Amino acid sequence: MKKLSLFVFLLLCPLVLNAAYTFKNGKLIKSEEVATMSVQEHYSAAMDAYQKQYWEEAIRQAIIVVKNFPDTPFARESYYYLGMSYFNLHEYEYANRFLTTYLKKQATPKFFEEVIQCKFKIADEYHHGAKKHVLGWETLPKWVSAREEALAIYEEVITALPHHDLAAHALFGKAELLLKEEDYKGSIDTYQTLIRRFPKHPLAAESYIGIERAYLIESQEEYPDQDYLDLAEINLRKFRHDLPGEEKIAVAETMYSEMKEVYASDLYDTGRFYERTKKPNAAYIYYTRILAKYPETKVAELATKRIAKLNVAPMSSLPAKQEEPQVEKSKSPSILNLPVQSGQVVDSKEEQGQLEIK
Repeated sequence: MKKLSLFVFLLLCPLVLNAAYTFKNGKLIKSEEVATMSVQEHYSAAMDAYQKQYWEEAIRQAIIVVKNFPDTPFARESYYYLGMSYFNLHEYEYANRFLTTYLKKQATPKFFEEVIQCKFKIADEYHHGAKKHVLGWETLPKWVSAREEALAIYEEVITALPHHDLAAHALFGKAELLLKEEDYKGSIDTYQTLIRRFPKHPLAAESYIGIERAYLIESQEEYPDQDYLDLAEINLRKFRHDLPGEEKIAVAETMYSEMKEVYASDLYDTGRFYERTKKPNAAYIYYTRILAKYPETKVAELATKRIAKLNVAPMSSLPAKQEEPQVEKSKSPSILNLPVQSGQVVDSKEEQGQLEIK
């Protein structure tokens, strides 16, 4: 920890020493951020730099406005231009921070949709590998993963514009990111939300495929629970029903076939284990189970070859039902062996027949 602190200090020390600061309104601020003109003039300078795509100058002028004139309408608008300028400089951490401030400062933001669109782009950049600055400082390198921030921003977009096309893309991005993070349940739930909310959107088909992929990965990386295969079949059936004629159904069908191969392979491995341990009858049961449940798989062909090499007679995969043991009448305390006394009531038909014979 001490080494890390020393490292950070050495990185910051030259920057602090070279920066010029001054006091204004009881606060220590950089000399370059001190207002030298009116708020209108600094705001106009920021707008002019923004229009010309001089992003650094637009940021400098906007910061002068928000720090020196924080209670003016110009300051509230400047947060938007700060966020957009930082975005164009690929400083997504600062861009998101200032855009969030802009939304909080405005009751009815003029650039509301533009801000949400920019936030979505930031989430996508984080999703695909963009990093954050160490300690959140612009002067330090970008080494920190920002996937948690991506999920939070996706959720912000979904909440802000729940039925907008952008929400469909945010839902899909969130589901894909959760799948990468191995949060299979969260990923499947998010894909299903997209399908329910946007059933005819092009990403609905991609979501059905995403659900199938999640079940396939679970079956490969975890114990091949039969529930995964059943749920994958339900998803595939719903895909065919909701989007008939969709070409991408074939992709989901291929994944479902891969799942069957996984489950068949699990049974095959068990059968081979019993072969190696000299239990051919048990191996036969597992091989025949493959043929019964997954006959179209490649593993079924291997199982057929193994059965041919086993020296066992054909048998059912289940043990034969055993007959219940018969109780000998001579040893049973049955009423048939008891003498009937005079005046005794006989209820059993068998007893009545026995008396007639006597």
